Amino acid sequence: MKNMKNIIVPTIVLTIISTIIAVLLALTYNLTGVGNLGTGLTDEELSEYANIIPNCKKLELVEYTSEEKDLLGIYTNESKENLVLHIKTAGYAGKSKPIEALVGFNSDGSITNVKVIACPETPGLGTKIQDEKYLENYVGVKETANDVDTITSATISSKALRSGVEFALKQFEVVKEAVL
Repeated sequence: MKNMKNIIVPTIVLTIISTIIAVLLALTYNLTGVGNLGTGLTDEELSEYANIIPNCKKLELVEYTSEEKDLLGIYTNESKENLVLHIKTAGYAGKSKPIEALVGFNSDGSITNVKVIACPETPGLGTKIQDEKYLENYVGVKETANDVDTITSATISSKALRSGVEFALKQFEVVKEAVL
């Protein structure tokens, strides 16, 4: 009986301590926002990425609330004729850090450009999805990106990006009436 007491009491005490520490860590994590992706681009980035829409000098944030966690922001050009959706999608390394991309749209829903702005994939392999030549395959795509080929040796990353673009195409249809 005494041996059982020597095992059970320390086990209960350690369980209580571990639970308290876990709760405090979770609380700290949520209060500080560590790990949360920003839902907006900086002013410098708004100018830098403006070329995703033809003849645009600076993107403007659109006030729009979405329940979609993978839709990080919506931007438009000065004339409010085009949209840019800031999306995230998970690739191979994206299990911990997602691939982020901007997908530009004409008012008819065709893609003007795709720009990968965060790619935690394997350098030289998964990062091939950032190549301008590859991204040009998405220009003009309107209803589905399923016909865009994957990249040999970057299959998972290019499938992830294609999935993200598919998501953006669907989201464009959802938000266009409210935003344009």
